[in-house]
Amino acid sequence: MAGRTFQPGVAEGQSTTGPPLFDGTNYAYWKERMRIFIQSNDYDSWMVIKHGETVPTKIVDGVLVPKLEIEYTSNDKKKMQLNARAINFLYCAVNPDDYRKISRCKTANEMWNKLEVTYEGTSQVKNSKIDLLTHEYELFMMMENERIDGMFERFSTIVSNLDTLGKNYEDHVLVRKILRSLTPEWKSTVNPIKEGRDYNTLTYDALRGKLLTYEMSNFSSAAEIKRDQNLSFKGVALKALSSKYVETSGSGESDILELFNDFLQNELEQLNESTKPTCYGCGERGHIKGHCPNRKFKKSKRRKQSNSSSSSSCDDDVAICLMAQSESEE
Repeated sequence: MAGRTFQPGVAEGQSTTGPPLFDGTNYAYWKERMRIFIQSNDYDSWMVIKHGETVPTKIVDGVLVPKLEIEYTSNDKKKMQLNARAINFLYCAVNPDDYRKISRCKTANEMWNKLEVTYEGTSQVKNSKIDLLTHEYELFMMMENERIDGMFERFSTIVSNLDTLGKNYEDHVLVRKILRSLTPEWKSTVNPIKEGRDYNTLTYDALRGKLLTYEMSNFSSAAEIKRDQNLSFKGVALKALSSKYVETSGSGESDILELFNDFLQNELEQLNESTKPTCYGCGERGHIKGHCPNRKFKKSKRRKQSNSSSSSSCDDDVAICLMAQSESEE
C-alpha cells in the first residue's frame, strides 16, 4: 500500500489515539506530551497519576490493613479500575527497560514518581539543574550574525527546560531579556519598541514577530547588496577574460579555461600579497623581523668577511717568516 503524500515541509503527525512512546531520551518532552494525552483521554486517570489513589483498606484489631480482592465493594472496584487504567497508560508509553524500572510499583502515582526521579533526579538534583539553567538564562546573548529564528530557538530551549523543572518566567520578563540580549546592530529597533505604547503588554510571540519582520525587511537588503557585490566581481572577471579572449581569438575551450584560471590565480596572489606581514628589518613582505632571511644573510656575510680577514692576516705572517728564514740562510 502506497504511503501518504504531503506538501514539502509537511510530514505525517503522530497518532492521537495512542500514547507517545518514551525511548529513554528527552524525558521533558515526553512528560509534557504524556500529560496532555492522558488528560485529553481521561482526566480522572491523570488525577490518579498525579496525586495517587490509596488501596482499599479495613481495620482489623485496631490496625489498618489492605482489603482482599474478594472484599472489595463496588466503590472499591471503581477506584482500583481507575488506578489500573492509569497504569495501563504508562505501560503502553514506556520501553522495556523503563517497564522493568516501574513494574514493581503498585500504583500509577508511584510509577510516575519513579520515572521523575530516574530522569530528573531528586529535589536536590532538580534544584542544581535549575541553578545551571538559570545561570545559562542570565548569560544568554545573541551571537554574531545569528538569525532571529536561531536565537529564539536557543532561548526557547532554556525556557522550556526551566518550565519543566517548575521555574516559570512571565512574558514581560522574557521580552525584556530578549531585548537586552540583541547585538548592537539591533539598537535602532530596540529603542522604538521600548518607547512604544504596547511595550508593557507586548507578548513573547509578538516580539518575535516584530523582530522577524525587521530582519526580513532590513537584513535581507544587506544580503542582496553583498550578492550584488559578488556578481559585480564575477562581471569584472568575465570582462577581463573576454578582453583576453579577443586578443587570442581562435583559441579553443581549453585555452579559455586556462586564461580564466590564470586570472583567478593572479587575483588570489594579489590578495595573499596584501595580507602578508611586513618585516621591520628589511621592509619586505612575507615574514617578520625575527625570521628575516636577509638578517641571517648579513650575519653570514659578516662572518665570512671576518674569517677572510683573519685568514689573510695569517698568510701575511707566514710570508714574513719565510722571508726572514731565507735571509738568514744567505
